[in-house]
Amino acid sequence: MAVWKNTVPSKDELYESKRAALLREAAAAFNRRGFHATSLDEIAQNLGVTKAALYHYFPNKQTLLMACFEKAMDVAFDSLARARQQEATGRGRLRLTLALYLEQMLDELSACVVLMEENALTPPDHARMVQMRDRFEQALRDLVRDGIADGSIVACDPKLAMFTILGALNWIPKWFRHSGPWTATQTTAAVSDLFERMLSSAPAPALARDVGLMPLTTAK
Repeated sequence: MAVWKNTVPSKDELYESKRAALLREAAAAFNRRGFHATSLDEIAQNLGVTKAALYHYFPNKQTLLMACFEKAMDVAFDSLARARQQEATGRGRLRLTLALYLEQMLDELSACVVLMEENALTPPDHARMVQMRDRFEQALRDLVRDGIADGSIVACDPKLAMFTILGALNWIPKWFRHSGPWTATQTTAAVSDLFERMLSSAPAPALARDVGLMPLTTAK
């Protein structure tokens, strides 16, 4: 039987909504100030709750950081799965994976976390995070190999290519601001163009001179 005709959030839905809000705020704070300079008191204050309320969701700051990493990796593998469903070249699937991943990382509804704070994790969490990250990176290298095989990507070292691209990609949430001149969509499209041109066997002759004038879509 539907309670209140399902118009009122259930206890589980309310819990997940609050947990998601906490992850967003924590990720934003870690991006602004760094993990070690951010306190649970600061996160709680920004959310308008007590520090004690946070312990209902996470026992300490390290588990909160790990949850941010897990959220980022969920977004990564979801982006990869969606791109793999497309009938496209290796370069096309790679571009779509990176674009979907970045746009969700920058979206205000997602936990965008700089994946540079891994050394703050506990040893078990660090090992698990590295394993997830390596799986994603290996899948991206495979897309580069697919692109080389089908001629859409220039001959290159897939490992070096993905180290370079992911290093740049994971740093973007550090400098991107929703109050800035570019939207998340415009930034995603412009960055995707840069990455694609770097690997393409038929690179575009030019790139956007004004990111703020780019159309509000990442589809390509």
